[in-house]
Parts: sequence; C-alpha cells; structure tokens
Amino acid sequence: MLIKKINIKDTPFPSELVRDYIESEKLNSFFSYKNQLDNYKKIIKKRSSFPLKKRDLLYNVLKSQYNGISDIGLVLDSIEKLKNKNTFTVTTGHQLCLNTGPLYFIYKILHTIKLCVELSKTYKEFNFIPVFWMASEDHDFEEIKYFETYSNKYQIASNDDDSCTGKIKPLHVTKILEEINKNFEGKPFKNDIYDLFASSYSKNLSLAESTRKIIHTLFKDYGLVIIDADDKEFKKSFKKYFIDEVENFSTKSFVSETNKKLTELYRNKIKIQVNPRDLNLFYINNKKRHRLTFLNGKYHLLGSNISYKKDEIIYKIKNNSEELSPNVILRPLYQEYLLPNLSYVGGNAEISYWLQLKSLFNYHKISFPILVVRNSFVLLNRREVESIKKYNMDITDFLDSRDSFLRKIIKNNIENDISLENEKNIIKNLNEDLIKKIADIDANLKTSIKSIEAKQISLMNLLEKKIIKSQKVKVKGIINTLEKIYNKIYPDGLFQERKINFSEFYSYKGKELIDIIYQSTSPFDNSINIVEI
Repeated sequence: MLIKKINIKDTPFPSELVRDYIESEKLNSFFSYKNQLDNYKKIIKKRSSFPLKKRDLLYNVLKSQYNGISDIGLVLDSIEKLKNKNTFTVTTGHQLCLNTGPLYFIYKILHTIKLCVELSKTYKEFNFIPVFWMASEDHDFEEIKYFETYSNKYQIASNDDDSCTGKIKPLHVTKILEEINKNFEGKPFKNDIYDLFASSYSKNLSLAESTRKIIHTLFKDYGLVIIDADDKEFKKSFKKYFIDEVENFSTKSFVSETNKKLTELYRNKIKIQVNPRDLNLFYINNKKRHRLTFLNGKYHLLGSNISYKKDEIIYKIKNNSEELSPNVILRPLYQEYLLPNLSYVGGNAEISYWLQLKSLFNYHKISFPILVVRNSFVLLNRREVESIKKYNMDITDFLDSRDSFLRKIIKNNIENDISLENEKNIIKNLNEDLIKKIADIDANLKTSIKSIEAKQISLMNLLEKKIIKSQKVKVKGIINTLEKIYNKIYPDGLFQERKINFSEFYSYKGKELIDIIYQSTSPFDNSINIVEI
C-alpha cells in the first residue's frame, strides 16, 4: 500500500531543468502544455486532425506485429480502437532491457496506463490507449544485456556485434534459467519468475520478440499496445523527413539554436542532454547500424567504406527507407508522426532532451506532446517500515545524503543535541564585533581575524565530527538496522529503481506487485511514492 507521497521538487533527484519545467514558467516556450488534466482538452483538439490514412497504417502494422501472439487479451480491443478518430495514445518507451531491466521500466509503463484510465474518466467521449515504444533499433547491447537483484546479476551474451538490439538473438539463456531456479529457491513466486523468463526468452527469438512477449504477459490485461517502429511501411511513410534531414540538416539547425537559448538562459550552469550531429540518422547495412555522416560532399556510413552522393542517398531513402533509422533526437519526431499521441511519459533525462525539440516539431508541423515526469517509487517491506517508525525517522530522511541520514539517526535517537551551529555562530558574531572595533586602527587586521575565524570554525567542525563518532557508538545497533534499509534504497549507491529488477519483489508478491504499484501511481502528481509491499 502507498504510505507516503513526496513531491519530487522537495528531493535532490530532478535536474534544474526538470525542476523548472515542473514548478515555474521559465521554460514555457520550450514545450506545449504541462501535465494537467484541463490541458488535455487542448492537445486533443490539436490532435483531432490526425489522418485516417495513418490510423489505417498503424492498425495494419500492429495487427501484423501481434500476429504470433495468441493470448492477446484486451490489446486487440486497443488496436481496433486506434482506427477511430476519437482514439488517442499516451506513450512511453525504453531500450530492450533483459527481463525489463531496472524497476523504473515497469513504473513508466504503469504511469502511462494509469494516465489513460484517469483521462477516460474525464473525457468519456474519447478512447485513450497506452503505448510502449520499443527502442529496437538501439545498438547499445552492453546497457541492456543484464538485470540485477540485490544479490545476483543475470547476463546474456551475443555474437551479433553492433547489430540493432532488436535483431539480436541471445546466448546463455539456459544458464540464466538455472540461476533463477537456484537463486529464487524458497520464494513463493519463484515458478512464476522462471516461467515468465522461459516463455519470453530463447536463443531462437530476437530481443524485440522476447521484449514484446514479456511486456505483453505482464500488462496485457491493461490493454497496453507494444509497437516496434523498425517497420518498412512505417519508415516508408516517414521518408520525406529522412530526405529533409539529408538535404537541409534541419535537426542540427533547430536543436542547436534551442540548445544555445537554454545555455544562455541558464548561464552555462546546466548540462545539455543531447547535442545534434550534422545528420541524425543511422543506416542499417547487413543488420548493423552505422551512423550516417556528411563529409566532403558525400554521405558516409561510419565504420565502413561505403559512401553515397546526394542523389544516391536520396534514391536509397525513396526506395529503401527501411534501411534508415532515426537517432535519439529524431526518434521523438518519428514517434509523434506515427501516433495520434497526446503525451509522453519519461524520466528526468528523457524530459530534459524533449525540452530541446519543440522548435524542430514546429518546423515539421508535428504536434508536440505533453511531457509527463513519471512517478518514482521506493519499495519497502513491513518490517522496514516499522523500523523507520520505531527509531523516530521519516522516509524523507532516507532520500538525503548518507552523512545527513546518519546525523538524523543520532539526533533523533539520543537526548543531547550534538549540533555546534550555535557555538559557530557565536564565534562568527564575536569576530564581527572585533572587526568593527579595530576598523579605525588598522583595516588590514580584518584579514587576520577572518583567517583566525576560519581556523576556529574548522576546529569546531572537527570537534563536531568527534562528537558524532562518539554518539555513533551509543546508537550503533540502530544505525546498523537503518543503514540496511538505506542500502536497500541505494544499492551500490544507486537509487533502488535504477538498479534492481522487478523480480526481486515479484518473487514475494507475484502479480499483486504490479497492481500495488498501479494503484499507488498518481499520473498528475510529480511524486516519489513510498510503498509497503
């Protein structure tokens, strides 16, 4: 159950850019509408002109992609509805992480589903379909080849170097099944985890096929539609944008200008998430994905000896558009072109780079979606929740740095106040008084007094650390108990949702875990949700 919601702006997690997007008007020119219920009326109106021809294309491709799945459930109804002009989508997407990878993969999907359900309650004359966009053309196999629990790491291999990950067929699947069988022994839902992986992954299935299977199994009852945009007909319909990219270098022009504005707005104090290249396309040759570059008047496939003249590359695009692939900057445009989409659900980094793209969308006259900052979660068991209460701590204390967290434990579990802030302030005030007294005698003495003050404060800080160390001994047992919980929230220094796989918790709760997270999701709140499982 949900035990606490914390506004993400009250935590250290969001970047300055995302924080401003959530809570200020500073970035209004860089997006369409904020994720507020009333704003969906405006975006629906904008998207009402989505062509029926593209709906038919979407329907036909999805029917084909789901052809091999017999237990299609509510997904068939979702696909059928996409033909209707009163149907719109809400989308999220991710790389093809093994067994769904870290927990936030699941959180993004459930946020997307819950948002559709809430929209349906207000805008009853419309249909809202949750969509998962598979990044099947990504080629970073190293990022997706494993998943982790608290005590184990499970990993596949591949013989297909530099291939699009969607086309890779994995090695060592049997080894992972043996490890699951051994490492989850005694867990109530071990067999469910084993069967889910065994039915989704095999050496005969590509990672795109396996990812579709596992996501479909977990979310088919919610009507989630999974789309693989690495499709000949999809790309054929998008070819004029590919041609614009190689002829006009539009993406670089517009996104670079936006990046310049953001840099000036923040006075170089923010990290620009993505920087455009001259060409923001890949070329797929023999299943391998080569970056397309422009040099000396020719278009080159990086890492090969293949190059094309301008008329040759345009001919290729017109006749073999399936061989082109958009990069991370152009992919959102491709997505919004293909889908009657209203909003995109993403994490901190994703929202940051979407904020760089609005001028590019305007240039191509494609509607820019509402950007939704997904919910984050911390999953704890009952014993951990009770320990937090028992030792006078709040869950927000666990979202702070380790040093601050340890200070809170000591402060909340001993009688004496260990802070020397009052004493430090007294020293500062005394030195200020002294500076005023000697100002008329010799102004240069101010520097000497400030130097002495710095040494005094440094000694007080050292004393404070010694006091803390002494107090730690008195509350060592409490610290050990609470540090175990802290380490569960930050395994190996990473936030729980960015490292641990859902199977860690699914092994105790089964399908109920998915429903617990779904029920705890707040699609219009920018929150971190603390959930007892």
